[in-house]
Amino acid sequence: MQTFTLGLDYETPFPIDGKHASVSHNHATITVDGDEWILCDNGSTNGTYVEENGRFRKIAKIRISPSTWIRLGEQGHRGYYFKARRVLSPNDYREDFNELYDTYQELEKKKIMLDSKRGITKYLGSVLTLCAVGFSMLPIIQTDGMLVRGCIALPGLLSPLLQSMLLNRLEREVKGLSANMICPKCRRALGKDDIISKEHAYCHAH
Repeated sequence: MQTFTLGLDYETPFPIDGKHASVSHNHATITVDGDEWILCDNGSTNGTYVEENGRFRKIAKIRISPSTWIRLGEQGHRGYYFKARRVLSPNDYREDFNELYDTYQELEKKKIMLDSKRGITKYLGSVLTLCAVGFSMLPIIQTDGMLVRGCIALPGLLSPLLQSMLLNRLEREVKGLSANMICPKCRRALGKDDIISKEHAYCHAH
């Protein structure tokens, strides 16, 4: 079993710079016992947080995984962000960049699919209108003015609904994957070149 204490007073497993002013001197502890990882807040002033579904939640004690994002202290530059696995390999970001590269590949595929579906939905309204006009010309429809008006109005009702069904899920997926393109060290946005080279040009994490 290994225990790692995190805070401004500790150099191991990594020093936390004083610019992260909302981190306490003895902030939190991570205990690693085989496959069981436990994160515990040590009564810190500004709290310890873990990321769940894109949002950070304050915790007192919780079981985590090596890939869990942790924040010590306040949101923004006054807090300190890291993945739990950093306690075992403080300056080795290879695994993180490999995961980011796989996510980037998935993101690019989703973008291509989204562009393709946008191309289809671009003409959806026109196609529905032509179909509606054709139906409204049928003798059985023309005998009823309400049916004719219904056919004419239907494309305006169906088009947004079908576009939403075709695009919304993909748009959410693309947005979610794009939000993950952040540096595992400094949490700044990564560019395409950073991800492909597996090194962040800004902070030199690799």
